[in-house]
Amino acid sequence: MNSYPTGRAPHDYGVSSLSPPASTSSSKADSAAMNGYSQDAPSLDQTLGPTSTPRSARVELKDPIQIHLLTETALSDSRGYEILSQEEVDELKKQEALLSQRVESTRSNLAIQSKYRDASASMARLGQGAADHERIKEAERERLACGKRCDELAQELLSLEKRLLVPRRKILEHTAAILQLTHKASRRKAPPQNGQLINGVPGSPESLYTYSHGRNSLEQVGDDNYYFGDPSVYQLDGLERSRKNAIEIPLKSPIREQNQLRVELDRLREENSHLRSQTDGLLGKLQGLNMSLRDTIVRFNPEVNRGYDEPPRVTLTPDATVANLLESQVEYLESGLVAVQAEQDSYAGGSGGGGGGGDGGSQLGERIEAINLQLRDLLMSSNPHYTPTMLPSDSDVDGQMTYLEDSIRSIDSQLARIGSSSATDETGPVLSGLWDSMRRGFAEAKQRKDDRRRARLEKGLPEDDEDMSDSEGFDATEPYSLESFANKVRWMQSQAITLRDQKYVLKRQIKQQRELNNKSDAEKDEELAHKQEELEQHRQLLSRADKDAAEARKMLSETMADLEEARKARGGGPPGAAQAAVEQRNVRIAELEGRLEAAQDSLAGAESRSQSAERRLADVGAQVESLAQEKQTAVEAARGLQKQLAGAETRSKEAESTLAKVHAQMDSLTQDRRAAVEAAQELKKQLAAAESRSKETESQLAKVNAQIDSLRQDRRAASEAAEDSKRELAAQTKQFKVKEDEVEQLNMTIAELKTEVTIARAELDGAYGSRAERAAEVAAIKQSAEVLKLQNQVDRLKKELGATVEELEGVTKETIGSEKEKADIEARLDEALTAKARLDAELRRARDETAKLQEELDGERLRVPGEACRPGAGASVLSERFRATMRAERKKFQEDLREERLRCRRVEEELARLKRGQGGSRGMLSPR
Repeated sequence: MNSYPTGRAPHDYGVSSLSPPASTSSSKADSAAMNGYSQDAPSLDQTLGPTSTPRSARVELKDPIQIHLLTETALSDSRGYEILSQEEVDELKKQEALLSQRVESTRSNLAIQSKYRDASASMARLGQGAADHERIKEAERERLACGKRCDELAQELLSLEKRLLVPRRKILEHTAAILQLTHKASRRKAPPQNGQLINGVPGSPESLYTYSHGRNSLEQVGDDNYYFGDPSVYQLDGLERSRKNAIEIPLKSPIREQNQLRVELDRLREENSHLRSQTDGLLGKLQGLNMSLRDTIVRFNPEVNRGYDEPPRVTLTPDATVANLLESQVEYLESGLVAVQAEQDSYAGGSGGGGGGGDGGSQLGERIEAINLQLRDLLMSSNPHYTPTMLPSDSDVDGQMTYLEDSIRSIDSQLARIGSSSATDETGPVLSGLWDSMRRGFAEAKQRKDDRRRARLEKGLPEDDEDMSDSEGFDATEPYSLESFANKVRWMQSQAITLRDQKYVLKRQIKQQRELNNKSDAEKDEELAHKQEELEQHRQLLSRADKDAAEARKMLSETMADLEEARKARGGGPPGAAQAAVEQRNVRIAELEGRLEAAQDSLAGAESRSQSAERRLADVGAQVESLAQEKQTAVEAARGLQKQLAGAETRSKEAESTLAKVHAQMDSLTQDRRAAVEAAQELKKQLAAAESRSKETESQLAKVNAQIDSLRQDRRAASEAAEDSKRELAAQTKQFKVKEDEVEQLNMTIAELKTEVTIARAELDGAYGSRAERAAEVAAIKQSAEVLKLQNQVDRLKKELGATVEELEGVTKETIGSEKEKADIEARLDEALTAKARLDAELRRARDETAKLQEELDGERLRVPGEACRPGAGASVLSERFRATMRAERKKFQEDLREERLRCRRVEEELARLKRGQGGSRGMLSPR
């Protein structure tokens, strides 16, 4: 019907040909790089798109020569790629996830706008033959606007897809570089297997150096722990693996996704069980080592050390984690080693005589002096104005400890001063500059409004309400302060929200006014046509009555002429014949007079009806003029609303641009503050390293534990707030569904009423005939008796028509009431949607706070105590803890991303359903 090919519309903005998001593949590649090559080579073929050809059609995976050449080519190509840190990889993945979400939302919006554009094009084509040129122009403008929106969305989608390619390329290059770094196939050469060839022919070019009985030519012989302990890195034709189907399962098939999820879940379970077994073994070994260490300490001095504490038991309780158990075991081991060293020193002092106590005190003094020297160097390098004091001697242990405490207090005060001054020194000039730019912008806007007002006054035009509403919320003479700046930012945000709401209300009012204008124009045209038909009928009746009166006058004149002739002839004829002729003429005269009176009566009735019709026509004309004036007033009001809408949009755009600038400045300030905080944290780490050699580690650890407990409480409170928000959102959704059901019921009632009106019209036409049939019957009647009968029938029909009109007025009133109820329901629906958006914003804010608290908690968890920083103090434990933490963080990030996508998809489906419901109700209530 649209003269478009069935394959695709000429301006179809369909699904982009961009490859699917590579977050899943990149995460799999990262997990493979950490845990070893645990998947077969054919599983790499699952990243193909649905439109690409199968890999077996291009690459023969069972050909070892081709696989070897491809491997060598890939290794040489990925040699120059950059290896990123884990933080950079996580940042790229977050950026890719955000861009993918924006691409999906833009793509769905583009699909909706393309449907709107096609609908507007169809309406424009349907209205080409109509006589309403204004409606045709409006449809054409709407079609052009929809096309422009589609083009803008297409450009935005293209730019987003181009931006999405950058993090994907970096992640893939990082993955390739990691794989190229860990691949060692080209560096090893195994001796030939007894100098024998397989069937007398080597399997592949690399078989000149490596031979095996397996079918995999890339397999290395005699190295079971090669490639991270996995002997089947490139296993291409394993017997335990099922054969690949000849027909590939589509990539979008739920079976493939379920299989992939099941394989990934099994692999994670195996890794978890393997790590758990390794952790349990490590805990058992540590506990045995601690038991043997305790026995050694007791054997040094059984009488004194008989009550030495036993090592903590390895029992997994709900409150205790593996990390806590490992930490307790390591702490016990360190304390035991310190006790053993002390026992050895005391034993050496006892065996050496009375000089042992002096040697121990001198060693302690030397250690404290070394710590004090390091602290003094640190203070002198960080603060050039620092004046060091004289260090006590080695034998003065109390003086050394006092000097150490003073140095730690000075470092704390310097850190606090740096943390407080850096924020104010860096953010103060930037915020003041931003305040000056805002003040200049508001002053320029006020100057433009004053110029427009002055120009209107010079032209003699009244003042505009838009120009009267100046920006009273900003005082140009107010000095800068942080509190006033925050208040101004909040005021601008509230103004932007208010302008957005006003824009929405004005758009809805303009739309309602257009619908009312279209409806009133159609009703006025129909009523005017009906009145013109009635006037034409009355004119026909009046002309017929005039003809009858003219005929009666003609017959009367003829009769009078005959009477005169009879009078003239009476003098010469017989008296009896003359008398008979006179009587005959009198009878005829009486008959003609009766007919003349009847014609005069009918003429008088026709004239009265004509006068009443003319009066009704004049009333209709007055109504038409009043309706035209009302239409002109409505058009002017619509224009005024459009002007207000344009002004509101302009103010909203200005406020949004200013707010965007403020947000950008705040982001830059936040980054600067983060850099300062990182520098302060680096200094704190150095301080913690210096303090780790002292005896105050236990108090700092207690403080950290208290902070962790407070963060946990804050996280629990944030979780409870999020649950409350979810419950409120569910209640709002339930109320919204109830209102939607009420709207559907009202729409069904209106449809039933319209159906009844149509049936009544059809019954009326079937009982009394159509208007054309009644006009033909009236034209066929020529005698006066039939005219009177028809007049009675017309009166009766008028009464019935009046009753029908009253019924229709009642139905119209009910319809108007239903329309008002529908408008009220739509207003309540808008309020519910606004409340829902507010709840969504609160939920997102709660989630952000929860994520921030989680990040702080993870940072506190990853903060290693000072004594563990020494060489050989549990590096493997820290490595395992870091890997487990990063794996948990990656899993949590993927789960959060999946939940966010599901929630966005749910909201988009609900929005589409609401739009379909509103479109259906508007179609049912439109005038026919």
